[in-house]
Amino acid sequence: MRPSANDSPTRADAVRRRRPTLLGGRRLRVHIEPFDVAPGAHDGCAALFLAALEERGLPHVHTVEAPRDRIELEEPARFGTVQLAWRTAGRHDAVLLLPGGGLALLASGHGRCDVVVAADTDEAAASTAGRLAEAQRSEPPPDERVPIRFWSCGAHGPVSEPRSIEAPTWEELARNYPAGVRARLDGLAAARTPRGGALLVWHGPPGCGKTHALRALLREWRGWADAHYVTDPERLLAGTGYLMDVATHGDRQDDGGRWRLLVLEDAGELLAISARAEAGQGLSRMLNLTDGLLGQGVRCALLVTTNEPLGRLHPAVRRPGRCWAQVGFTPFAPAEATAWLARHGREETVHAPATLAELYARLAGRAVGEEEPGEGFGFARRLARP
Repeated sequence: MRPSANDSPTRADAVRRRRPTLLGGRRLRVHIEPFDVAPGAHDGCAALFLAALEERGLPHVHTVEAPRDRIELEEPARFGTVQLAWRTAGRHDAVLLLPGGGLALLASGHGRCDVVVAADTDEAAASTAGRLAEAQRSEPPPDERVPIRFWSCGAHGPVSEPRSIEAPTWEELARNYPAGVRARLDGLAAARTPRGGALLVWHGPPGCGKTHALRALLREWRGWADAHYVTDPERLLAGTGYLMDVATHGDRQDDGGRWRLLVLEDAGELLAISARAEAGQGLSRMLNLTDGLLGQGVRCALLVTTNEPLGRLHPAVRRPGRCWAQVGFTPFAPAEATAWLARHGREETVHAPATLAELYARLAGRAVGEEEPGEGFGFARRLARP
């Protein structure tokens, strides 16, 4: 790499002379993946940043995340010499050679910009990263959208992808639930910290609106809890490494006492009476995170949804002081279902209990149980949609 126009030959030579002997001039024997630099960044930009970091022997790296409602970077060339810029439909990434010999990687996409800066000193790396992050910061998502981080464990370890999803208020959704269910959810929506435990269990047959309620809950809680959705809960509980990565992601002292909500959807088999035999120590690890030594000092709550009946769940899950709330999602009784349809402009008498999904099917004139292609209640199906 050539020095930028802002670097004099004397300055560049001085940088090379101060290169640490353990890093500069040697090829790294450890395998640092491009993902390790900035999750989501284009591999070409991340790999170039790593190669230049080794070549120039810069010992201090700082990373700052800035919220961003646009994809395009704000004039990266005004901060340094652009070495590589890569733009796709959903991303805009760039590697910069900074005045003074430092390096920067800007990775913009999915509602944020990751700023990674390497420099000679810790102070230079921190101040430059902060300045670049502030320049890329833009308005947060609209009120009806909620930030959520989706986790999975791949060949190279845990991977997370931040997104912003549309979420209604609980007030908008409340009448989509039978009175008994609505009363339990009213109390949860109003909560501003876990009470009497850090484990939430939502159970009930498919189609009763558990995921719709989850989206509304994330919006009601966004002022005090960050949402983390685990797409592979069985792998999360297979060992402590992945679990603690999710439970402690982004921990810092100045977070204002915020909580982290881990969401495990359709994970009833992990809570079943036979879970210990089928899933090893997964159940124990999960419970230990909520009220054991594993969770000490970690403000982490777990919300698990399942289609399993409550009687099939392990008794340890329901122990007082551990389980904050159990909410059983049930179909509407015939009279409530008839009233629900009337509120939505359809005069029809319902003669048997009906789930929320069945009532929406009636409104659309579809046979009960017949879904629109690509539609569904779960986050997993939403992830699969283009």
